[in-house]
Amino acid sequence: MDAIGPLGRRLRQLLASERGMALPTALFALIATFALASVAILSSVDAQHGTLRDRDSKEAIAAADAGASVALLRLNRFQGSLSEATPCIGPGGESVGVEANGWCPATPAENVGESTFSYQVSGFESNAELSVVAVGTSGSVSRRIEVGLVSYDGELVFANEKLIGQDDVNLEGTPDIRTDLGTNGSVHGNGSYTICGDIRHGVGKEAPEPDCDGEVTEGNKVLPPVTLPADIATNNSNCRLEADPENSALSTCDDPTEVDTYSKHRNSTTPWDPVTRTITVTSNATMTMGGQDYFVCQLFVDNGDLIMAGADEVQVRIFFDTPENCGLSAGDTQLRIGGNGNVVSTGFNPSEESYRVPGFYLLGSLTTPTSVELTGHSGTNELILYAPNSDVELGGNAKWIGMIAGKSLRMHGTPIVESDPNIEPPDEAFSTLWGRTHYVECTGASASPPSADC
Repeated sequence: MDAIGPLGRRLRQLLASERGMALPTALFALIATFALASVAILSSVDAQHGTLRDRDSKEAIAAADAGASVALLRLNRFQGSLSEATPCIGPGGESVGVEANGWCPATPAENVGESTFSYQVSGFESNAELSVVAVGTSGSVSRRIEVGLVSYDGELVFANEKLIGQDDVNLEGTPDIRTDLGTNGSVHGNGSYTICGDIRHGVGKEAPEPDCDGEVTEGNKVLPPVTLPADIATNNSNCRLEADPENSALSTCDDPTEVDTYSKHRNSTTPWDPVTRTITVTSNATMTMGGQDYFVCQLFVDNGDLIMAGADEVQVRIFFDTPENCGLSAGDTQLRIGGNGNVVSTGFNPSEESYRVPGFYLLGSLTTPTSVELTGHSGTNELILYAPNSDVELGGNAKWIGMIAGKSLRMHGTPIVESDPNIEPPDEAFSTLWGRTHYVECTGASASPPSADC
């Protein structure tokens, strides 16, 4: 019993003692602290992941919006290229094939900030709404939207501005502009020029302050292609240019008395070359054209007079075929009025309230732009020039009354350009513009067809 007694007392003392409890207590406290810290860290990480995904989601929808806006800009820029025969165009206006589902192929991904976008457009159909589906991607998040587009008729090209250089306008020397001026680019000036009218420059571009209290506005307008008479290739007034080889006072028309007179000796190429379809008025010569619609390749008046008859409500119009059909190269001149050459309209007589002027319409080409040179040194010229795919040079010191529009416009020397509000503008109107009708966000990052679940 004595042996058990001390042992029992020792055991009871050990059980009752608190020695050695600090370490376990500390371990348990540390574990609890780690647990609480882990919960906070995991909550913070989840919150950060949520914030990052929320940011990516917002950037993705913004990128999709940007893609839809770019699609609208391009469709308006290349409006003239869309037709039922060409229902799809690429980012550069090129024709692309339509897919089996009736949609155009998706565009390659394009960057906007740190995000990307791509879009698809439904194939063009006359009098139908277009759909644009754009997908924006940021990080691992993609968002998809659909925008509906309808077309709105544009105004006549010369309704406001009577002098237009679509891509840009360069002024050198001392040109005197007495009408409104428009461009999608900037108006660059290097000289003592005068602009007595309003000026429109392109979005984000620049223009000088005009004289005569004119206003400066900003905006882009795309010149539409030339509208040709449906049967101009076969039904035209070219026969009036080609004299009967037996009698130069007669033409090769069905009515041989319908002949355009020429003051000098005619030959097989002057003033009319039927092979190259070129009109040439030589030095000190006078040619009077009295037909209605001509279809030619080139016209040169360097030191003579081209008189365009405009009696009996007839307005002379000369249409210039494409450079490809004429065998011309990029930069070749299709129309030149230079030297002491002049264009005079017998139908323009304000004192008698007669305001008919001849029209010159150049089809041009997107791939082979040609040029126009109006560089006469004297006289007053009355005309309408519409050359949306040609570069126009206006120099010398002659006076030009009417309306002029080209792909670009360069003025130098001391020419004078003015308009008369009584001259009737041609039917050419700015390209019909597409505008938004609706906007919806779609479910999912992709679908077939592209507008599904929108």
